[in-house]
Amino acid sequence: MGITKESLSDIREDFEKAHKKIDEDSKNDPPTEPFRSHYAARDILQNVLRKLKNLRESLDQGSDAELTVRCILANVLKDVGRISIFTEELSNGELALKEALELVHEDKESASGVNAAIEVFNQLGILYCNRGNFEDSKAVLDQATECYKSVRDKEEFEPLTISDLFGTKDEIEKGKGMLLLEKNHTLTLYYLAQVYGYLEDLVKSAHFCHMTLKRQLDYNDYEHVDWALNAATLSQYYFPKNYLSQSRHLLAAASYMLDRFEEEVIPKETNPTAKTEKIETHKHRSADVARCWAKYAIHILATSKERLCEDDAEEGAEFPKSSTLSPVKEIDRFIGLQGLSVYEDQITDEFCLTLEDAKLVLLNGLSWLNKAKEYYTKETEASQYAKIMQDIASLYKHLAFFDDNDDNQCKLYKRCVDQLEELDEVLNATYYQTICREIWYELGLTYSKMLDLKLSKLEALTANERPSPHALNKINKLCEKSIAKFQKFLESYKVPLDTLEIPEGIDEAELQPVFFAFFHIGRLYYKVITPDKKMQLANVQNSFRYYHHFVKNCEQVESVGAHFKAEMGVCKEMNALLPLKIKKLKNELNE
Repeated sequence: MGITKESLSDIREDFEKAHKKIDEDSKNDPPTEPFRSHYAARDILQNVLRKLKNLRESLDQGSDAELTVRCILANVLKDVGRISIFTEELSNGELALKEALELVHEDKESASGVNAAIEVFNQLGILYCNRGNFEDSKAVLDQATECYKSVRDKEEFEPLTISDLFGTKDEIEKGKGMLLLEKNHTLTLYYLAQVYGYLEDLVKSAHFCHMTLKRQLDYNDYEHVDWALNAATLSQYYFPKNYLSQSRHLLAAASYMLDRFEEEVIPKETNPTAKTEKIETHKHRSADVARCWAKYAIHILATSKERLCEDDAEEGAEFPKSSTLSPVKEIDRFIGLQGLSVYEDQITDEFCLTLEDAKLVLLNGLSWLNKAKEYYTKETEASQYAKIMQDIASLYKHLAFFDDNDDNQCKLYKRCVDQLEELDEVLNATYYQTICREIWYELGLTYSKMLDLKLSKLEALTANERPSPHALNKINKLCEKSIAKFQKFLESYKVPLDTLEIPEGIDEAELQPVFFAFFHIGRLYYKVITPDKKMQLANVQNSFRYYHHFVKNCEQVESVGAHFKAEMGVCKEMNALLPLKIKKLKNELNE
């Protein structure tokens, strides 16, 4: 016995009614009943299941008609499973999905069953991933991939959609089933990217992310903003590995897609509320992509500095220790996007060798961060605004390395300081403690670097030249400011400035900067210049006190102290010399 179009028409009508409730009616569900439409849809689908099971019993096992009904049944069970998972009934959802898989497992390579099978594998993959069962998730997603591969290159193979299953052979829409197959496989790759991320296999995660983005373009299956964000996020994986061309290409593609959204999607929106929302989304996500561009710029400057320092460290070497200063140039490009070079040409994909190179990178970085500040303001998004300001400070700090002129370096450090001091003034340390700690520590370091530049100028004076009172005052002011910021940093960890005893319970990762603050303060007190013997004595005593506690702490926590071998050598030497200097100053005061 076969099936007729009429025998499925009522079932199809109920099936479509259930999907209307999920796709449309659910948008208007009240907050007090967030799953109302989904529950109603599931009730309808449960009734559909009963009808389908009755119909299947009337058919010959193994017949084409029975296969069709069985595959429709699997699709409906898959939808019931999805609803159960969405409504947080995970066990029920898993049971429904496994029942669906059992129905099509033997026919998962057939035209009728392949799309249903892959969709069920994908849903199980999501479920297991959300439960934290990443290996199980990977296993079912691998089955989905094998399922796709087994049918993809079959000659004259025409996979069916659920609409095709409900209709007659004459009503099959050519190409739609194959397009659905490709879209389902794209989802499989997307989910695999997430799973490999959780499994900490970042190489494979990035590979699958890139494949997903390319396929979405190939099959015109994407939302502009989501695609742009995914491309920009993926770029952040590549540039730390110094694949600058690949990272820049992804960022260019993200900016391109956001511009298409602004020029092609927003103007077509006729609903005023929806249009306003789209404009707001565009501003928000453009700011996010701008911040990703800025991170790329910061990386270029920071890594260029590291590589050039590495080069200098190689005594007599012609080339730097790293194999090359040029990044890998072979990249996987998005063929379908025209005009990306306009976006790519904004900034280099090479490391900087000269001040002029670095200035261009800085100017681009500042441009992107200023754009981001238009959306993330200190009044509306204080924490994000603070991170942007910290990035601006980083750009100036890194550029200073490339300038050989001490005065210019100082000016750049001053610009860095200005950004951070503004934040220190506006942020409430109680609510933004972590950011404030970062700011205080960075300010302490930056004032210290400015101090070193001033001291080097002082040391360059000839025996007949005397430093001006202004120059001496500047040195002491920088010492004072640096000490104050480092002490503020220590006090945030409840370190009393009178005893300098570090309280228990501080995470080991945070102890390293805490210890380093002790070292810096000890050094800074020793750099203060004053003719007043009493002040000299107080400064030397403070220097000794901080050096002493630095050594003591490093010896007590050896795992942290291991990071400070060079500093330990300096401090131990100073701890031997400073008591002699203290004794000498005391004798001079008593004379």
